[in-house]
Amino acid sequence: MELKNRSKEELELLSFTDLTEIILKENGKPMNTPTIFKTICEILEYSDSEYSDKIGEFYTSLTTDKRFVFLDTAEWDLKDNHSIPLVIDEDEEELDEEDRNEILELMDE
Repeated sequence: MELKNRSKEELELLSFTDLTEIILKENGKPMNTPTIFKTICEILEYSDSEYSDKIGEFYTSLTTDKRFVFLDTAEWDLKDNHSIPLVIDEDEEELDEEDRNEILELMDE
């Protein structure tokens, strides 16, 4: 459900990271920490003082939540939007057929 369709009471019950997930999904592109948290503060009607007091806690919660990745552009995005490249070292032993199929299945996901 979109943020605009939720009541203020419902939004206040969500964690910062839950709100971040919704914001990033709705935005459709990565965002930096201050922009995300400023959006959250606007939604929750926090003052500038509350923004300053809580942004450190917010940043810490993002770094420990497995739903998010921090990009080289100093922005956050949803982990689901990014794949992890698979690198096979040619110096290692040859993969057997079963291992090769397993890796290919993981890459398709």
